[in-house]
Amino acid sequence: MKVFQFSQQGKRKNNEDYLGINDALLTVCDGMGGHNYGERAAVFVVEQMLQCNEKIAALQKNDIQKQLNYVQNSLNQLLEKEPELEKMGTTFTGVFRTPDLWYAAHIGDSRIYLFRPSERKLWHTWDHSLVGELMRNHEITIEAGRFHPMSNCISKAIIAQNEGKLTTASIVRIDELKTGDILLLCSDGVVEAWSDWAFVQLFADSTLGFQQKCEKIAELCNTASKDNNTAILAEIEESDTFSYGNNEELIWTTFDEVEADYNQYLKESEPTVDGTIEEKLIVEGEQTSSLPGETHSTGEEVNKQPKPRANWYWIVPIIVSALVALFVLFTLSRTSSEESMNIFQTKRVRKKSIINKTTT
Repeated sequence: MKVFQFSQQGKRKNNEDYLGINDALLTVCDGMGGHNYGERAAVFVVEQMLQCNEKIAALQKNDIQKQLNYVQNSLNQLLEKEPELEKMGTTFTGVFRTPDLWYAAHIGDSRIYLFRPSERKLWHTWDHSLVGELMRNHEITIEAGRFHPMSNCISKAIIAQNEGKLTTASIVRIDELKTGDILLLCSDGVVEAWSDWAFVQLFADSTLGFQQKCEKIAELCNTASKDNNTAILAEIEESDTFSYGNNEELIWTTFDEVEADYNQYLKESEPTVDGTIEEKLIVEGEQTSSLPGETHSTGEEVNKQPKPRANWYWIVPIIVSALVALFVLFTLSRTSSEESMNIFQTKRVRKKSIINKTTT
């Protein structure tokens, strides 16, 4: 198995992402919490999970969740000596290798992708967030979800807290891998720079080798992502392949469907006849996180989206109509005044004429 990794700070003051690799586990965590606490949480979870999986062993889904529960309880125990660490937390992604099957587990909005260029299809995890659900249910396009102002409001994370609550991971079984398959584990800073459609185009390019494709991903993340960006990429070689089923737990998406999703996003973002952009995804207000200390993105990211339809375009004809009405009223009023003056002058002339006749 060929493995490539990178972790870059982006435009942040420090890097709160952390990754880990050994024979049994590939993992990426994205910390949160401020004051470098997010970094501590990410490092702690990665190191603990690596210790739980020092070598390839038989595992089931419940075994993986038990490991995560153990790590979360250990994280909570840090609060006994350092209570200021409360509410620090991290996302989690992990690909677990067993003697037979592999498992993919995630918590939060860091993602796992499985690309199969030979069959032009891919699978990926869905973010634990409102926007993730909207994308999964096809209520919005995946491309639009990247720029949604609530995209980083996650509903799940591993959080240090005194209540001792444990977070359940989403875990799926991978029971088939083929030569040329590519696994990608990444923090949301990578998704900020790379859309699914861009990934598909890159991995479908047969003129580039695996190393070149990985370097292109890291290079664009380094220049385009404001957030920390971390990734592990693994290309499956013939010695790594296995087939104990047909990945029934994975819902695949074809490359053509990804392209159609992207084209639908472009269509929905086209200018309308009045010159404005119709975009239903914008939610007014500053982008914030639903978890304490979560500051993955700023309001600047919203500016990447097409502007929503303006609400003032209908005011112009109303103003014009009002001005015309005022002009007409003014004209009628002036005409009426002039007629009144003419009548008054006529009466004065007639009265003067009658007086003159009488005097004569």
